[in-house]
Amino acid sequence: MNLPTQQLLQKIQFLDDQKSFKQLYQLLFFKLYQFAYSFVQSKESAEEVVNDVFLNVWQKRKTLDTINNINVYLYVAVKHASLNYLRKNNLHIPLSLDDLVTHHLRITANPESIMITRELELSIRKAIEQLPPKCKLIFKMIKYDGLSYKEVAAILGISVKTVDTQLYIALKKLAHFIQPVGSHATDSKAFKKEQSPPKRR
Repeated sequence: MNLPTQQLLQKIQFLDDQKSFKQLYQLLFFKLYQFAYSFVQSKESAEEVVNDVFLNVWQKRKTLDTINNINVYLYVAVKHASLNYLRKNNLHIPLSLDDLVTHHLRITANPESIMITRELELSIRKAIEQLPPKCKLIFKMIKYDGLSYKEVAAILGISVKTVDTQLYIALKKLAHFIQPVGSHATDSKAFKKEQSPPKRR
């Protein structure tokens, strides 16, 4: 948990600071919305799930200091709320991570962190879109949501080794899809260096 987030939580808990709560909401909403959508497959329902989770956080704000990791707490809460929504409405419940919907996850290379051509950026995007659901979700959670291996494992209910394996598969598929061709060689190497697996935390 980074310091700014910790400070927001403290202001929410001890000062009933609605402005800090709004900042926390804006900071995490879209990540949690995308995660919820993977389960409920509805824009409105995903928004409702995430809003209900945040409402619960506000109502129980006086106990925020009992939460060890706010990221894991919120993602797990969204997962459980999404599954409860599916049960309540007699909708299909995914039996595995590979049953989740991931076509809505918009993941692109960050032009501010790596120097790439427009053509290579499109190739990267296309490669990511073709990843299997579980692989794509884990790749997104680590590379773009900024979660650690341990956090992702705790959220999804899988082992750290599985997270490690899935990220390796994702990076291998991406590297294969964007093999250096002509003038793209330098760009592709930069991408692979940028996208190398982070240290497990």
